[in-house]
Amino acid sequence: MKLQISRTIASLLYLGFVPGMPGTYSSIITALVFYWIHSSSGRISSEIHLASVGLITLAGIFASAEISRRTGNEDPSYIVIDEAAGQLLTFLLVPVSAWNVFLGILAFRTFDIWKPYPIRKLERLGKGVGVMADDLLAGIYANVALQIINLLL
Repeated sequence: MKLQISRTIASLLYLGFVPGMPGTYSSIITALVFYWIHSSSGRISSEIHLASVGLITLAGIFASAEISRRTGNEDPSYIVIDEAAGQLLTFLLVPVSAWNVFLGILAFRTFDIWKPYPIRKLERLGKGVGVMADDLLAGIYANVALQIINLLL
């Protein structure tokens, strides 16, 4: 895969190059697109939802590995496809509402930045896997938090 194609994919069409907080921007845009698609189509099946996470994850692994191989930088800040995969995983099997989207963004970004055990350890996996794996686990933690919140409310 060429470096330019990898950068385009990994940065989510150059969103990762926007100055400031590219990971947070990616999470917000991903959540809003998810909410818009879900609202306009009625419902996204859990199978399609999980398949989307899987495809984004595979694309992220390959693109990140190529960037790392070509530049020597394992996880440059412009790689934000990992946030998209983790943010989408946050919403799997969670009722879709504006409130849950808001809470999901907060929960995912909290776990992604805080990196409780063993999220930080997953970053050490090489070849693009570590770039994606830590955000996927942060997404699972955020999903569990949202499931609990929804049960209690």
